[in-house]
Amino acid sequence: MSHLHLKLLRDVRAALWQFLAISLVASLGVAMFHGMLVAYLNQKASYQVSYQRLGFADVWVAMEGAPRSVVRAIARLPGVRAVEGRLVAEVEVEQERGRRPRVMGRLVTLPSGPDAVGTVNRLRLLEGRPLANPPRREVLLEASFARAHSYRPGDRLYPKFNGERVSFVVAGIVASPEYIYPVQSKQFLVPTPETFGVLFAPQREVEALLGKAGSINEVVLLTEEGRALAVGQAVARRLRSYGPQAPMTQAEQPSNQLLQSDLEGYKPILVVMPTLFLGVAGLAVALVLARWVQAQRGQIGFLRASGFSARAILCHYLEVGLVAGVGGGILGVALGYWLGGFISGMYERLLHMPYFVRESYPEVAAIAFGLSLAACLLGAAGPARQAARIPPAEAMRGQMPTRPSRLAQVRLPLALALPLRNVLRRPLRTLGTAAGVLSAVMLLVVSGSLIDSMDEGMELYLREIQRYDLSVGFLPPRSQTVLYHLARWPGVLHAEPSLEIPVRVGHDGFEKETVAVGVVPGSRLRHLVGPGGRPLVPLPGTILFSDTLAKRLRVEVGDVLRLAYIQNTRYRNADADLPAGHPVRQPIGFPVYMRLDELQHRFAARLGMPPDAIAGALLEVDPRYLVGIRDRLHRLDGVALVQTKGELERQIGELTAFSRTFLWVMFLFASAMAFVVVYTATDTALWERTRELATLRTLGFGMRRIGWLVSLENLLVAGVGALAGLYPGQWLARLLIQASQTEGFSMQAVVAPRSYLLALAGPLLMVFLAQWPGLRRISRLDLAAAIRLREE
Repeated sequence: MSHLHLKLLRDVRAALWQFLAISLVASLGVAMFHGMLVAYLNQKASYQVSYQRLGFADVWVAMEGAPRSVVRAIARLPGVRAVEGRLVAEVEVEQERGRRPRVMGRLVTLPSGPDAVGTVNRLRLLEGRPLANPPRREVLLEASFARAHSYRPGDRLYPKFNGERVSFVVAGIVASPEYIYPVQSKQFLVPTPETFGVLFAPQREVEALLGKAGSINEVVLLTEEGRALAVGQAVARRLRSYGPQAPMTQAEQPSNQLLQSDLEGYKPILVVMPTLFLGVAGLAVALVLARWVQAQRGQIGFLRASGFSARAILCHYLEVGLVAGVGGGILGVALGYWLGGFISGMYERLLHMPYFVRESYPEVAAIAFGLSLAACLLGAAGPARQAARIPPAEAMRGQMPTRPSRLAQVRLPLALALPLRNVLRRPLRTLGTAAGVLSAVMLLVVSGSLIDSMDEGMELYLREIQRYDLSVGFLPPRSQTVLYHLARWPGVLHAEPSLEIPVRVGHDGFEKETVAVGVVPGSRLRHLVGPGGRPLVPLPGTILFSDTLAKRLRVEVGDVLRLAYIQNTRYRNADADLPAGHPVRQPIGFPVYMRLDELQHRFAARLGMPPDAIAGALLEVDPRYLVGIRDRLHRLDGVALVQTKGELERQIGELTAFSRTFLWVMFLFASAMAFVVVYTATDTALWERTRELATLRTLGFGMRRIGWLVSLENLLVAGVGALAGLYPGQWLARLLIQASQTEGFSMQAVVAPRSYLLALAGPLLMVFLAQWPGLRRISRLDLAAAIRLREE
């Protein structure tokens, strides 16, 4: 073993805790990168494998109705690899006692006969058996709905056809590539398995019950690569006599759109947080090594005078970063495997993916390990170059005392003068410690802001925007006279009509499918607020739109938007051109709002609904009557959905549980890293000043007084660093949140007072904890030996 390697081992042993702290900082950054990237790749691969194995459609084309024979004609179109026709119907579903009495159901037919498995959008059976052949009145239930209502094979449920309840047996539980996220449509992008379920039933049974023998109302296709849109348009032209809707490609399919949006929203966090962690690791290496170089100037001069080249000195101090990077990389990769498995496991519990992929990705581990080495070597590069450039004679002379500053002439109490002069006497040392605290505060502000922003968005949606106690949905829409009947029920304090119509909003060449929501003037149960918290109401002849939609369509106040009914056909058509009002805060979804009477006039009346049509009602009720009113509504004919505010909160809580858990994991990582960084900076400063503090002890200073001087000095430096880290942390959090918006959720960057308090108080408390080992070490010093030595 060479002399320099032996010196390295002794240096590491002498400052073992600092060295372990550096390795831990690097390992946290590596674990964050490795675990998040493995989870991201597994999630993406799970989607792709599920889509490939089950023949996820490239194009959907819905229509009013067509004979099944059109499928053969469509199959002959250029670019079509496979095509299937089916019936899709929205029905009211009654359930047995012990479950929610009524829910909204979507019946999707499956081929009957020997080819019942099908080619497009196949299902993976998770429990039970396939549908019988010949077909019977039985269904396969989508897994999210089955889990929400505790269905098992052999149970029964009761879809209603033309007002008549029909019994179906649950044959099996399935996962579908179309409903990995079980959302109703592109307009309602919040999965609600408690109130909406998908039932797969035999084609012939559904045809007979709907009175549509030999008919279909949707075709799904697999196409040649890159030809999905062209094929969809060709199919729509072929079906023009059957009232086709605009083709929907795989990229526009609601569940897939949400999944891909989640992946895109994941990328900024995947890039920013590990980069920030690894950058802090490099900073920690630089802080420690810079102080080692200052403390070892005499040793460096002796080594140079003994014949060691500047290159050898450079490599020696780079090896410190290399060893720290190796230790951090090994621990980080191991921790990353756990983190990746933890995140993937949460996704498995959240989504009923047909196929889950769990790969280890050795190449990702290698990249993560390399990043640890790179971060630590980059951090070591500056101090190593500084050590290599010190002339031998200057290094052996030691560091010359600095010229006294004007502050030295100011009369201050000794308890203040010593800490303040120490802070100002070594500006680089002070700056290094402050930079460590600044980075810790940034980490805490960014991770805390992510949690605060989600909490603020959910609070706004559930407490400010949606102020009702109970919502009711009708199928089909009813006349508004039903509302007057509900308003007279005992316990109903206030009732408002609700009407939501799916529309396509267009502006300046950009389009987005969403829902137009009717709001009554002076609404008490649907409160709209602007970005600044100012209440907003739709004015006659205008629409209000969500801030997310405004950004995507590049809409300004006063711009004219085109609204078109999403299911426009040549038989049924409604659209309108309306100027835009002010944007509204909308954390979930991106609806547009207009006056209810205007929505009824411009859309409902043209679509064959009653002139005063409503699709539901919002009720404010006396809490004592809530359960009774809910049960009474379930018994009413035409009521397809009843949901209390508490049930909505629980559904959203379950939906956001993964994100919330993930953010808390990041916060814990950030807190651990913040502590390690503060410990490294503080303990290194004490280690560097061992001789000074030992001298104070020989002059009669007790450990309590020395502890006060050290604490005051550290708090002065940490306070400056903590305050300086608040704004960069807030700025970075805002950028990260803006880049992480998804189709389902949009957040506004918020840093709650508690997060600021934690970001400030946390590192300051960490300073007290971090200086304790150093002070304990100083209290045990052999004072005579410590004073005789110029450096440790």
